[in-house]
Amino acid sequence: MYHRRDHVRAAGNSVILVTGGKHCGKTTLVADFIASVSGQGLRIAGILATGLWRDSLRAGFDLVNLSDGRTCPLARRRPQPDPHHRLMFDFLEAGMRAGAQALDPRLCRRADMVVVDEVGKLEARGEGWTPHIKALLTIDPPLFILIVRLDCMQRICDLFGFDDVPVIDARQPQALDHLRAAAERVLAPHLKARQN
Repeated sequence: MYHRRDHVRAAGNSVILVTGGKHCGKTTLVADFIASVSGQGLRIAGILATGLWRDSLRAGFDLVNLSDGRTCPLARRRPQPDPHHRLMFDFLEAGMRAGAQALDPRLCRRADMVVVDEVGKLEARGEGWTPHIKALLTIDPPLFILIVRLDCMQRICDLFGFDDVPVIDARQPQALDHLRAAAERVLAPHLKARQN
């Protein structure tokens, strides 16, 4: 368990971190969770970064806008790591722009659940989706699900002030059940209040 500091708690939201090593199924786990709750009338916003494979090698990522289902290229594999970031992927301007639009607080504040995939090395350095996550943590959707690389977990918790948040390890056999249970604890009272 990681803990969340008071400035995050004051926003009135809850955060669930989904973690695991590279290529262990973090995005698939959250996509399966979203599919399992899709008939419950939840308003879902945010982004998923779906992996692309070519010749048994990660070729890149496409960004899925969870508000409207639109997909666009987010990143593509480089032949060599970037000398500045040391990353194996080039992040495409159109994909980053689409992600910024999908993570706009004006759009996300109407959601019941906001997902950000993936929170990794760029975010651990304060780059990538970091400014968007910081802005989102000030609004009131009841649930944020952040998909965090395991090797960046402590830095991300320190950066965003997470002190007491559920962590779901995507590598565990019952991960989907654990994610459902953690999300239900947050969403059930919210949905009941919305119906009244």
